[in-house]
Amino acid sequence: MLGISVLRGRSLNASRTCIKNLRQHGGDSIPPLDNELKHHNALHEDRTRWDQATGQVRKRRGHGTTATTAYADEEASDNLPLQELSHRLSTDSTTSQALAHLFPDSDSNAISSNASLSNPPDLPPVDGGPGAWTCLLGCWLIEAMIWGFPLAFGIFQRHYASHPQFRSHSALIPSIGTLATGVSYLGMPFTNAIALRFPRWRRGMGVAGWLLCLLGLVCASFARETWELVVFQGAVYGVGWVVCYTPLLFMLNEWFVERRGLAYGVLFGASGVSGMVIPVVVGWMLERYGFRVALRVYAGVTVVVSGPGLLLIRPRGRATREMAMVARKSRTVYEVLRPFATNFHFYIMAAAAFVQGLGLFIPNIYISSFAEGLGLSTSTGSGLLALVSLAQVLGQLGQGLVSDRVNIYMPLAISALIPGLGALLLWGPAKGLAYLASFAIAWGLFSASYSVLYARMCTFVTDMSDDGTDDHENVSMLLYGFFSFERGISNVLSGPISSWLVDQQRAIDVDKYGLSRYAAVIWFTVLCMLASSLAGIGWFWRPRTKQKRGYSDG
Repeated sequence: MLGISVLRGRSLNASRTCIKNLRQHGGDSIPPLDNELKHHNALHEDRTRWDQATGQVRKRRGHGTTATTAYADEEASDNLPLQELSHRLSTDSTTSQALAHLFPDSDSNAISSNASLSNPPDLPPVDGGPGAWTCLLGCWLIEAMIWGFPLAFGIFQRHYASHPQFRSHSALIPSIGTLATGVSYLGMPFTNAIALRFPRWRRGMGVAGWLLCLLGLVCASFARETWELVVFQGAVYGVGWVVCYTPLLFMLNEWFVERRGLAYGVLFGASGVSGMVIPVVVGWMLERYGFRVALRVYAGVTVVVSGPGLLLIRPRGRATREMAMVARKSRTVYEVLRPFATNFHFYIMAAAAFVQGLGLFIPNIYISSFAEGLGLSTSTGSGLLALVSLAQVLGQLGQGLVSDRVNIYMPLAISALIPGLGALLLWGPAKGLAYLASFAIAWGLFSASYSVLYARMCTFVTDMSDDGTDDHENVSMLLYGFFSFERGISNVLSGPISSWLVDQQRAIDVDKYGLSRYAAVIWFTVLCMLASSLAGIGWFWRPRTKQKRGYSDG
């Protein structure tokens, strides 16, 4: 009976009684109980932290007892199985001899076999390996085709503004592009909450959002009024993208932790790569076949190119029923974000992201029209958008690498300051292609790659806050949704603001700043970027202790 008590003890109190009885029967060489209990408790704490960090929920199977590791309550913690203690007892040679002497009929392999039950299931490695890179490739293909399209809206802006069917409501046209991008940002807090609460829905959400984007393109190709383009190419497409994109980020975060900045840089660079091709190819189709054919062909190409990407994306760990149960018991969004109400860094970064978003998409909308006002060809305007995208690829890779190594405030300030100066000194006084090309490069390298910093902004803020939990990964995703929501508001506002600032009735004057017609919107862009760069003051607000992620003296 004493042997059974050791092998199948359910609580620490039972184990104390068991060890005491063993000692009374001659097991004097058994290691001190306190050391074993300390080791057992330390193991449990390590497992809890590990489970919380990976977001996985695993089960420890005791004989007749199951405890959820990451979220066990007090009662469960008092009835933890002792497989690890049994393993330590079995691997100590003296103890094994004592047990064998006392219980010669017992199964000598019982203890060691029980010990294996406490090992967590094997998971693929993070920050590398076939699984991580395959997931990143799948996300990259979807990002390239789905997100690259609205970022090249400038070619549609020019085409719709000159189209007889839509010319009479030209003031609504900029809202198409800003809605496609803005709605996707605005919806992220809500899709984040759904993906967090229902982990098993994530892959289904990705497919549903992908199909919704295709539906928006096809329906927009039948539009006869400007408002129909606003609804389908703008709002429906934006909703589809955020429903598709959010679960992809959750799954990507499972695969990349320390190298997350690099992963996001590679991912966000996808839209830059496609952005070098989309303006040229789609621009050619618009000129030759019209917007109806262009939208339908692009929808078909999206199926062929990005469809396989959906098959490549897998979560690192299976989203089990237990994970969903834990998610339902987790804190509300308000409870998660409440600790950040007193965090200075949170306010600095939130303000910077909002103001930067007001001016972010303005050059993408108007640089083609500006080039046309200078007398440059239509293909030149498309080429400038492609140049922005090329620089964006390099900028996002660079920003991702840098954000993993230096204080986040450094790239945060520089990525707003340089584009602001570029708009002031290159775009406004531009009289030819050289000025516009230089501005396109500067804008793509820094401003267009700003969003890649969001991942490190979130980890920095969570590390600087004491929210009473180690569940930083899910908290970071909620913060990511908050920053995206901010950008969505500023993005949607930038459409009507820029349309109001650009006076289409004012004649083009190549001798005046901003060709006279675009001067006000250029100044607005400059002020937004320079104001956002003031976030660099957060560099001087030193925390009491340095954190591992997102903070460095470099």
